[in-house]
Amino acid sequence: MKKKQQQLGLSLIEMMIAMVLGILLSAGTATLYFSSQRAFLSQSQFSIIEDNGRLALEILTDIIEHTGYVSTNASPLSGEDRFITSAVTTTNCGGENNVLTPALFATTANNNSGDSIGVVYIGDNSLNTDCGGSQLPIACRVGGVGSLNASKIYNYFSIGTNSEGIPVLNCAGSRSANRLEISEGVENLQVLYGVDDDDDNQVDKYVNSDQVTTWGRIISVQLAILVRSLSPVKNKNESKTYTLLDNTTITKNDKYQRAVFSTIVRLRNVQL
Repeated sequence: MKKKQQQLGLSLIEMMIAMVLGILLSAGTATLYFSSQRAFLSQSQFSIIEDNGRLALEILTDIIEHTGYVSTNASPLSGEDRFITSAVTTTNCGGENNVLTPALFATTANNNSGDSIGVVYIGDNSLNTDCGGSQLPIACRVGGVGSLNASKIYNYFSIGTNSEGIPVLNCAGSRSANRLEISEGVENLQVLYGVDDDDDNQVDKYVNSDQVTTWGRIISVQLAILVRSLSPVKNKNESKTYTLLDNTTITKNDKYQRAVFSTIVRLRNVQL
């Protein structure tokens, strides 16, 4: 008569070893997963930073390089009239207004927390849109029923925060009812103005707006923006200092990624 073979199970020690190995394997898998997720988040957020930074500089460049533009039928703008250095007013042209909301505009200013810049050019049938893409009414353009002042298109850039608490680059144009969000994540804008002191059409120095003595001698503008990710990326707060243009230093201590973008814009319509 055959004996029944006794079935043996795992000992307590073997079970504990198996559990520990399972926990270690699960922990390793989880660590790898979260590490991959964080790397993907970091990469995607940096792509967003680059896109927003390029977009902001493209719009700033496109508008600022038109500073001082006048139609062939208009007299050149004086130096002070090329930049917003005083209150903006509305001018009527046959029942239309060249500026919808003058209160949106402030004077060009220097500030460590974010500069602002306002530029002016004349509207005609070739160039008639503001930084928000809105058109100057036909009656207000050069050759219409209005005066030269009625043909002026104003554009004002500044730093703000949107309804979600995200820093943004804002624009107010002549035909804007409100300040428009141009690019998300832009925390700071710094501007320097290239001065030609000796009429050789070359920049002799770059200065802040509060150091400009003669706006008519500005022939270029240097821009730098600090752009941050839209979502936190790092595991813990990290302190980092960024330098923008004239040694303007900005220190941040949080979990966001950031990058600095800069460019120089030649004022192609300004000749001394």
